[in-house]
Amino acid sequence: MASVHIKDLDITLGGNSILKSMNLDVQEGEFLVLLGPSGCGKSTLLHSIAGFYDVNDGQIIIGDKDVTWADPKDRDIGMVFQSYALYPTMNVERNMSFGLRVAGVDKAEIEKRVNRAADMLQLKELLKRRPSQLSGGQRQRVAIGRALVRDAKVFLFDEPLSNLDAKLRAELRRELKELHQNLSATMIYVTHDQVEAMTLADRIAVMRNGKIQQIDTPAVVYGKPTNVFVAGFLGSPSMNFIKGVLDVSGGRRTVRAGEFVLDVSAYPFLADAPSSQDVILGIRPEHIQIAHGGGVSSITGKIKLIEPMGAHQILWVDCQGQTLSIHTESATTYQTGATLELSVDATRASIFQGDGERRL
Repeated sequence: MASVHIKDLDITLGGNSILKSMNLDVQEGEFLVLLGPSGCGKSTLLHSIAGFYDVNDGQIIIGDKDVTWADPKDRDIGMVFQSYALYPTMNVERNMSFGLRVAGVDKAEIEKRVNRAADMLQLKELLKRRPSQLSGGQRQRVAIGRALVRDAKVFLFDEPLSNLDAKLRAELRRELKELHQNLSATMIYVTHDQVEAMTLADRIAVMRNGKIQQIDTPAVVYGKPTNVFVAGFLGSPSMNFIKGVLDVSGGRRTVRAGEFVLDVSAYPFLADAPSSQDVILGIRPEHIQIAHGGGVSSITGKIKLIEPMGAHQILWVDCQGQTLSIHTESATTYQTGATLELSVDATRASIFQGDGERRL
């Protein structure tokens, strides 16, 4: 395994600047997920590390080796693509060993590596089958195995699960996480799926318009997002956002949006926030509770819609003109039109400046 360091990287494709002054440090053995919407530059960054794109400026360092201008084959990386790209006339064993055979690796060593990867990926019984005889999940395992047999220093994954159905994605997510734990290898994984990011990553780098908005552990990125974009990209349903004014009166801080008023005196501001400024209040659906005794952080609302989700349900509630989503257990039955008293944990809320670009 090896660390990866990106220094002041500029990438221009077709006359368009995709990445500009990109800096990123990936530690040895880390599972880093690049998360963001289509077109944010995450795949471009991954392909640049792999050596598929020429850089306009900057450096790419893998381990202690500057590979900025090295060919992909000389970067000691293993790559898994979105499409399986298996050779249809070769069986699983020959698909996995193809790169090693071309490189002239000893037959005994090839057999050893293929068998080890097959054991890890539960492919031992499938080695003699051709791709047409495999399911989608099995084909993707073969593609992962083909990368693993290279004993690379860094493994790169470009949305490898996006072509699979939901059940297979969940199964392979778990297997990938177990694989990383067993190998302790450095892995960089691209996805637009927040569930994949949250479950797989040691750290998540959330990207927008070719720039990293926030990079931290899943818990920090989810619990303390640095701006509205990051806050809204993670979570389903998305974080509730309320545009209002932060006001201070008699030592009490509140956010006001028309008739909606919420006490945020307990909120842990990053710095002493000035009074009477436009803000955006963010509240996760699971941080709104059904209250029974009132309190300074309580508000009332009327249920507009109920979405049953199996073990839980989502209530959409009108609170003084603001529609909020609330995550609650399915054990309690609610009726559309019913009035609820809600309690908000201000310490777990997020408050951003009015343009949404900075957490307060």
